[in-house]
Amino acid sequence: MKFKLRIPENYPDLVLAIGSASMIVVFLFLLGIPAFHYLEGRAQEAAIRGNAATLQLAAETYAASNMGQYPEDPLDLIRYLPGDEPPLNPFTGKAALFRSQAGDLTYRSPTKGQDYVIEAWGKGKGSQPKRILLLKGRKPR
Repeated sequence: MKFKLRIPENYPDLVLAIGSASMIVVFLFLLGIPAFHYLEGRAQEAAIRGNAATLQLAAETYAASNMGQYPEDPLDLIRYLPGDEPPLNPFTGKAALFRSQAGDLTYRSPTKGQDYVIEAWGKGKGSQPKRILLLKGRKPR
């Protein structure tokens, strides 16, 4: 018995349908990548803003425990943060270093404990650090 390959009559239509479906999937994938990167960046920025708010709450809690005096060193706030650890940098996944780097926070008290300034740093053009949030607090008079 000799085997003979028979091509179905609708073979060209089947190839066209599979090719069209493949092209649609590729276009959706290619359009989805930039949207994913955009949403990922927004989520990282939201995490940085949340870290800044947590640090602000720690500064206010510190002041409530120290007769209204804010700390001069950000490391004094560590024990007032969740888990007694600095917040995580969303870009690196490591603890914040309190430097003006992307994903990090800075804290300072310009008037020696009478006030504080917290800056949250995101990524700007060319992955350069860019300040995205500024929080301030002052001792009541």
